Amino acid sequence: MIRVLRKISLTALVFLVACEASNKDNSTHAPYACNDCETALEFKQNILSVTPKNFDSGGAISRQFHLNAETYFAMATISRVLESRELPLSLTHSIPNHTITINGEEMRFEDYATNDPLLDGIIVLHNGEIAFETYPNMNSWQRHFSWSVTKVVTSTALAVLAEQGRIDMTAPVEQYVPELVDTAWAGITVQNITDMASGIDCLDSDGYQDDTTCVYQQEEALGIAAATGRELDFLDVVRSMQSRSAQGLQTEYVSVNTNVLGLVIEGVTGKPYHTAIKELIWNPIGAEADALMAISDQGNAYAAGGLHARLRDVARFGQIYTQPESFSLLSPSMIEKIQSSGLQLTPTAKERLVSVFATDLPSRSGWQWDLIWADGGMYKAGYSGQGLYVDPGRNLVIAWFGTGLNFNETTNAMLPVSRQIAQSVKP
Repeated sequence: MIRVLRKISLTALVFLVACEASNKDNSTHAPYACNDCETALEFKQNILSVTPKNFDSGGAISRQFHLNAETYFAMATISRVLESRELPLSLTHSIPNHTITINGEEMRFEDYATNDPLLDGIIVLHNGEIAFETYPNMNSWQRHFSWSVTKVVTSTALAVLAEQGRIDMTAPVEQYVPELVDTAWAGITVQNITDMASGIDCLDSDGYQDDTTCVYQQEEALGIAAATGRELDFLDVVRSMQSRSAQGLQTEYVSVNTNVLGLVIEGVTGKPYHTAIKELIWNPIGAEADALMAISDQGNAYAAGGLHARLRDVARFGQIYTQPESFSLLSPSMIEKIQSSGLQLTPTAKERLVSVFATDLPSRSGWQWDLIWADGGMYKAGYSGQGLYVDPGRNLVIAWFGTGLNFNETTNAMLPVSRQIAQSVKP
């Protein structure tokens, strides 16, 4: 990203020098009327406002990054090569008028969705139709950075490969990524990595902004975090990681697990991650536009958080779980397996969620889904307020993009709202 920003800065300088020279050469002529000079200048200032150290800080700077991520990161195209699948519009659905409660205050769902300044866009699909859609801080045609919602795209691709008999989820990871032989990863099953139970000592909670942490180093190696001058090879960073605990004992949020799953997908398919996602996910769902995937200079995909896509296509992805009969990807039995596998949430984790859900507590996590309820509802969060909620039993998909504040400390309220909407919908 530093190279890109320097290139942008040089381009802007050349533009300004050229304009100054042009003014001198034409000093005897009538002044040129530039109707859009202020707009053009604002565009350039917005581009230059994003740096490798502030792009994830929140507010206007992060929204500029979220909507223009291809300007700052190298991206591979997840091509949409087939006809897009229509999402019919429901003109009479009651969801916009559902009453929700936020911090003890009741309001209409539509009033909340259109007025939360931290919400960029939201779409609700019920029974295959658009029951609600609004874009308060973006346009429907724009792509938005999805951050960790990408994780369930990666895990779903694995599930598709498992359905096809191309991968054994109980096999050790080095069977598909031979580079991990003779490392702490050796012997860890693909399933435990998928369930965030690898036991690898590289916790996200150690700090995204602290360049001494493992999570920072692996993101730096992928070209996501600001460069520190270290010569980091992604595979070397992964190979150097150590175990924190035995596999399968506890769920711990470790994004490198997902990035290793990206390597597994490449090992199984023999194709780059973005090409595999195109074939396994993007074209089968009938996406309406190309998506992009952040990649490093070495071509490694940011499989844990690099998806840059339209919101409607994220919702189409969610329909893999709610309308399996419409796609030949996941069977109902595989979806039930995903809903019931993984690890139970600990009492401590449930206690922290009481303030969010009261008595409607999720029971487990698994297959990269953060929260899974006993009724089958599943939720995946993304940094700065991204989210995806799928509810197969209710044929409901809720997807949203957001931009938070102060390095993710303040985000939109869509997590509890999505569950409230789900409970108001009849199965």
